[in-house]
Amino acid sequence: MASVFALLVPATASAVPAGAEHPPAVVDTHDSEQTDQEIRTFWTPERREEALRNPAKAPAPRPAPGRTARSSAPPHDVTASAPARGFAASTPLSPANAAPGMPVSQEAPTGPGYNVVGKLYFFTPGGEPSHCSAASIVTANKNTIWTAGHCVHQGDGSGDAGWNKHFLYVPGYSRGAEPLGEWTAARQFAPSAWTQDGDAYEADVAAVVLNPRLDGNLEDVVGFALGYQFTENRTDYANSAVMGYPGEGYQRSDLDGERLMYCAGDTTDAFPLNPFDDRITFDCDMGKGASGGPFVWGPENDPRIVGTASHVTTDDAGQRTNDDLFSSEHGSYAAAVINTANGA
Repeated sequence: MASVFALLVPATASAVPAGAEHPPAVVDTHDSEQTDQEIRTFWTPERREEALRNPAKAPAPRPAPGRTARSSAPPHDVTASAPARGFAASTPLSPANAAPGMPVSQEAPTGPGYNVVGKLYFFTPGGEPSHCSAASIVTANKNTIWTAGHCVHQGDGSGDAGWNKHFLYVPGYSRGAEPLGEWTAARQFAPSAWTQDGDAYEADVAAVVLNPRLDGNLEDVVGFALGYQFTENRTDYANSAVMGYPGEGYQRSDLDGERLMYCAGDTTDAFPLNPFDDRITFDCDMGKGASGGPFVWGPENDPRIVGTASHVTTDDAGQRTNDDLFSSEHGSYAAAVINTANGA
């Protein structure tokens, strides 16, 4: 069986040990080719509606070609981490501490803390409007969102031609409402293991640095940014949540991409008997459109990204077979991307 669509696919990075066959964590970057005003003008109501009907798709997950081993970094070796900013007991991100075992997604509660997640509109290289999910993440520039690699690049080895375009981010989006307005993209970052090889085992991750607005950077306006915990070989995060804007779901017909949804529970190792596969999995029915949504773990005042909604399992007919929701491992590749974005 293979997954055939995506959701719906300042810290120092530790070096890859000598002799390991894990490929180097090279990050590709791409500057937006449109100005802030051109992007805003481009997104007419008709194009947004079309994007809602066409949530992002990704290739079947696969490791990089020829990779037979991975980094020999010891388990739980922290590769990159940073605490969240702006969260307090008065504005908790409560799904991160909700009762475990909620594979059926629920609409997220209202509250300022939930504006840290938003909808990401874009156009594919072929000219199709589409959408993913994304979240504000702590960076030095205070103007960066975290999402899946397939939300910014096709992952097909096409180089510059494979980058998506016309990125428009709407934090706190809900049923057409935009409580904090819109933000446009200035630069995109993704591992070359994704852009060149489509490696969804470890590299379906991305960051997007946004254009500043007159009223401040994203984190200043939203008031919150998720921290991160990008750790080699770790997959177990108890009392976590995954959030996003699914346009469809497993055995669901009521999801339309218009609402922020979440599942709560524990993350696990997708294939514990396979030492070369440390993808993170979450029991959650969210499907296409939730791509790029954060897997969040930590206390109410310090919620951190530990994974990103990437892909699901389907049968040969392309039908989803269970409620497993996968993230690429967030280790050296995720660390390289956030470190590069921190320097932007």
